Amino acid sequence: MSLSSPSPRWQWSTRLVVSVLMLAFAVLVLYRFRSLLTPLVLALMLSYILNPVVGYLVRRRGLRRGLAVLVVYLVLIVVVLSVTTAIGVVLGQQVVGLIADIRAIAAILPERVAELSQSSFQIGPFTLDLSQIDFAPLLEQLTGAIQPILSQTGSIIGSIASATASVVGIALLVLVLGYYMLHDFPDFGDSILSVAPQPYRPDVERLVRETSRVWSSFLRGQLILAVVIGVAVTALATLLGLRFQLALGLLSGLLEFIPIFGPLIAGVVGVLVALFQNGNWLGLSPIWYAVLVAGMYLLVQQVENNILVPRIIGGSLNLHPLAVLIGAVAGGVLAGVLGLLLAAPVIATLRIWGRYLYRKVLDLNPFPEPTPTAPSALARAARRNFWARLAQRRERPVTADEET
Repeated sequence: MSLSSPSPRWQWSTRLVVSVLMLAFAVLVLYRFRSLLTPLVLALMLSYILNPVVGYLVRRRGLRRGLAVLVVYLVLIVVVLSVTTAIGVVLGQQVVGLIADIRAIAAILPERVAELSQSSFQIGPFTLDLSQIDFAPLLEQLTGAIQPILSQTGSIIGSIASATASVVGIALLVLVLGYYMLHDFPDFGDSILSVAPQPYRPDVERLVRETSRVWSSFLRGQLILAVVIGVAVTALATLLGLRFQLALGLLSGLLEFIPIFGPLIAGVVGVLVALFQNGNWLGLSPIWYAVLVAGMYLLVQQVENNILVPRIIGGSLNLHPLAVLIGAVAGGVLAGVLGLLLAAPVIATLRIWGRYLYRKVLDLNPFPEPTPTAPSALARAARRNFWARLAQRRERPVTADEET
């Protein structure tokens, strides 16, 4: 037989068996090395966020990609160390104090709720008498939820050192993996396209582009939102005289990555701190001071949802809040904290690829044209050019020929 003779084609049954075996092997590898999945995903997210900066240095400054990645990493390390050195001591003290306060609040919360249940409040012409409401089931649930926290306090404190070492080890692994991913980031798209059969490469290229847009908007948008919300909560908490301003701001920023549940948890912690704070410069009672702090968190969330999110993230995800809520719960059950963080972009990605498969199965156009009601980018550009030409025409003097 000649060396140049074509390889014999497999029958469909052989291809099916090999495909199933390959899929089963991939699932087995993922399950066996699932402990490496979190740092791998975090490294990929880090490289995705830093890739535009590296691309700018390569295109505009003429640096080689390896040197550009090294420069970006050095700047990142310097910035992190500078911020840590500048506010690390104060922030660390506030975080420790906040944790101690939360544990103290957890210990006395049932007693305070019992006292509150016997109180009455005058709201304008109305009187709210809480003694008429049966709080016994609520007190039992609070006691049952708090007892495990109190019993595990010693073990939590004893495991801080090992947890810190684990976090440092994961951070170093993420930095190393992220460096190599960032260095070879432009080759990722070509690698994905090379796997796809030649007739389907345009489809895969468009799907990869839409998926990249979703993840780019989510990662960079959430990072910007976390910084903005963290700074806003810190500033407003300082203005209201709330304790642990830096710790509450840091908590609000970090929890921004968890959809729906994150801002709610941050708000509850802030309200509890206000409720059990000894006095405030406004002279308000603890109840009304906690209401004021709750209003502050509500205001921040309204500004975020109605002003910041549409401008920073836009409609790239375009997911219903119920879908995000269900996805966050499912992600938390399947993958823990990482599943909570990435629930929204994963659902958006599955929708893109699922819609493609659905339309291909039904023999429909997988990429339908936009509806006439949605203006295209070309139409928007044409309108901008029209108004620009009109403005130039108004600014320049009118000639005699144009007057006639």
